[in-house]
Amino acid sequence: MSAPYYAKIFGIGAILGAGMEVVLIQSNYYQMLAASEAKSRAKKLQEEMESVERYRSMHQDENKEK
Repeated sequence: MSAPYYAKIFGIGAILGAGMEVVLIQSNYYQMLAASEAKSRAKKLQEEMESVERYRSMHQDENKEK
C-alpha cells in the first residue's frame, strides 16, 4: 500500500466525519444533549440537597436528645 492510498482513505474519513458533524449541528443534537445533561445534573444536585437536609435533620434530632 502506498502513501497516496492512505491519503485517500484519510481524506474520505475526514470528509465523512465533517459531514456527520454538520448533520448533528443542523439537527440541534448537541443542544438537546446539553439540555439533557443539564437536567440530569439538576436532578442529581436536588437529590444531594435532599440527602444533606435529611442528614441535618437527623443530626439535630440527636442533639435534642442529649
